[in-house]
Amino acid sequence: MTDSDRSGDVPGSYRPTADEVDDLIRRAASHRLGTDFLLHGTLDAVAATFQAHAFVVEAARNVLADARQRPEIKTTSAASRAATRA
Repeated sequence: MTDSDRSGDVPGSYRPTADEVDDLIRRAASHRLGTDFLLHGTLDAVAATFQAHAFVVEAARNVLADARQRPEIKTTSAASRAATRA
């Protein structure tokens, strides 16, 4: 997946990098609230919990949702791959 694929369709001039997205997914996967919280928690609560920009949260949600809907999608890091299995 390229950086542009991983940034999702997030509006605005700021575009999260693949590293930022992977880092957030990795942190969520190891957090007690898990990737379900990343996917379904309120945007402000998730961003505050993980100290991440809201656009990074949205991009990570897009990556996880795509990976869950389309198992053939490969994420770039081991942490992301583990998170999509959760």
